[in-house]
Amino acid sequence: MNAILLAGGQSSRYGRNKALINFRGEMMIKKISTVLQAVFEKVYVVGTPWTDYSFLNGVILLEDIVAEKGPLGGLYTGLTYSDTEYNYLTACDMPFITINYLNFVLNCGGEYDILIPEYRGHLEPLAAVYRQSCLPFIADSITANYLKVKSFFPAVKVRILKETMLRQAGDPERLFYNINQQSDLKTVRKLLEAH
Repeated sequence: MNAILLAGGQSSRYGRNKALINFRGEMMIKKISTVLQAVFEKVYVVGTPWTDYSFLNGVILLEDIVAEKGPLGGLYTGLTYSDTEYNYLTACDMPFITINYLNFVLNCGGEYDILIPEYRGHLEPLAAVYRQSCLPFIADSITANYLKVKSFFPAVKVRILKETMLRQAGDPERLFYNINQQSDLKTVRKLLEAH
């Protein structure tokens, strides 16, 4: 299994590129890519322009095939280039993803097109596994300009990882916490202090 790491863009809500935020002495995207590389065969980093991330070692840098289509476009690009059937997707603003959680996901068997965690009644599409069989349905959503990652879910087989299962791999609040605004960094500090 490979991993697809969405580098994002200018992060309008945050005010600058979140991927390059200094997180505990290291750029956030570098921290996340290091964790991914410890578990997956290859890590594809999707971002435009890819040259912004040329400092990353051991990853494959990709630019979006279809520009300005958000995370769904990044997933489409990653799945198109990947040489494995199943691929784990994450974003550059989720710094608490752990090797333990990734190994848990990697070892979940069963037949599915999407393996996705659910926390507090909400699906976490940027901490999920996608099969390459999703590609034509993603392409249809992009063509129709339905850009929510979940837009194509009704067309494929989705397996949900319930919260009770997830707790075997860690604290979901921490695992799926993402940084959207500068004020979120205060919550991050609290999460760090609590562990």
